[in-house]
Amino acid sequence: MPYLIDSNWLIDHLEDVSAASELLERLTEEGIAISIISYMEAYQGLERSPSPEQAQAKFQALIESIPILSFSTAVAKRCARLRETLKRQGKRVNARALAPYHCRNCPGIQPHPGNPQYRGL
Repeated sequence: MPYLIDSNWLIDHLEDVSAASELLERLTEEGIAISIISYMEAYQGLERSPSPEQAQAKFQALIESIPILSFSTAVAKRCARLRETLKRQGKRVNARALAPYHCRNCPGIQPHPGNPQYRGL
């Protein structure tokens, strides 16, 4: 079953954090994917890199074999409604609340327990 990798792991790998690189290497054997949001967040980091061309080349090499999962406007609207409902109920909604919702709706994709955003969904 593939794992949905959060941008924190991508960014750490791109910054040569050994724990992130080892995790991605290990999980690649089972299958990994990233969401379009994780792609955007990681790419944003490339824009402020001291060597943007080198960082972009490394990122491109990484994502060549990783599926990038998109989502529909229907999923985005449902997520927005859910987030607003939770806020109205006085529940804390962090900025990354989209990822767990998206994962639940991706057959065969699960968040990785090592992911800081993992909530046992």
